[in-house]
Amino acid sequence: MNLYERILIPTNLDGFDDLAIRYALLFHERHGSKITMLHAEEVSWLAAEHPIGYYFENANEAKEGLKWRLAEYARRLTPAGASVATIFVDEEPVRGISRIAEETGANLIVMATHGRTGLRRALIGSVTESVLREAEIPVLTVTPRLFAAGGEVALRSILCPVNFSDVAAASLEQAAAIAEAFDAKLIVMHVASDGVRNVEEQLGEWIDGIVRGRVRYRRIVLEGDPAERVLEIADQLQTDLMVIGARHRRFHDSTVTGLTTDRITRFARHAVLTVATSRVTDRAARSATSSEYAETQPRP
Repeated sequence: MNLYERILIPTNLDGFDDLAIRYALLFHERHGSKITMLHAEEVSWLAAEHPIGYYFENANEAKEGLKWRLAEYARRLTPAGASVATIFVDEEPVRGISRIAEETGANLIVMATHGRTGLRRALIGSVTESVLREAEIPVLTVTPRLFAAGGEVALRSILCPVNFSDVAAASLEQAAAIAEAFDAKLIVMHVASDGVRNVEEQLGEWIDGIVRGRVRYRRIVLEGDPAERVLEIADQLQTDLMVIGARHRRFHDSTVTGLTTDRITRFARHAVLTVATSRVTDRAARSATSSEYAETQPRP
C-alpha cells in the first residue's frame, strides 16, 4: 500500500503542534508526503466581544492576520527544502478540519494532544478528541509526554494491538506498511481473555494472512486488562508508535469509539495512530448498534 501522500496538520498556533509537524516530516523525508497546515477558527468571536459594526470593519483584517500568523508558524517549524502549504478557514474547527481533509484528499491527519492528566482521565483536547471520533482516515496523535519520558521523534519500533476483528486487521495492515517503509520492528500484541495457550497458533496464522511476509514481526500474547497491558508493554519496549483500530458507531447523536482505544489514546506516552473503519452500514450491524444503544438507556 502507498503510505500517506497528503498529510493534514490542524493547528491552534499555540506551540503544541511543533511535535506534530516533526512526525509529518518523517513521512515527507522518506516518501515526499505533501504537508498542509490548517488553522480553523470562527472570526465571529469579534462580534461577541465588540459592537456589530466593529466586526464588519475588522473581520477581514483579523482573517488576514491569522493567515499571516499561520504562514509564519509553518515557516518557523519547517526546515529548509521542505515545503508546507497553509490554509486558514473561518469555520468551527472540527467541521473545518473534516471539510479541508476531504477537499485536499488527505489520507492522514496529525494532531497534538495537550498531554495533561487528571485523576480519572487525560485531557487530550476537545478538538483532537472530536476529530478522533469523527475521522474516516487515520489520525496520528502525539503528546508532550513523549519528551517527558525521554523519547524522540523516530519510527524504529511499532506496536500493534489486535483482537482478530476487521478493525484490527485494518490497523495491522497499516502497521505493517509503515514498518516496511521505515525498516522498523513490528510487534503484534494480543491480550487474551480465554488463556494464552488457546490463541498462540491462531494468532500466528491470522497475522501471517495479513502481513504476507512483507516484514518480520514479534508476537506477544498476554492476559489482563487490554488497555493497561498495551500501555505497559509500550513503555517496557520503548515503542515509537502504536497503531490501533477504532470502529465508529453512532449512538443517538454522538460518535463513540471503543473503550480500549479511547484509554490507550488518552494515556499513551508515545505517538498513536488510530485507524478507523467505515461506519456501520449493513442491516445486521445497524440492528446490533441499535440494541447496544438501547441497553445504555434507563428503563422506564
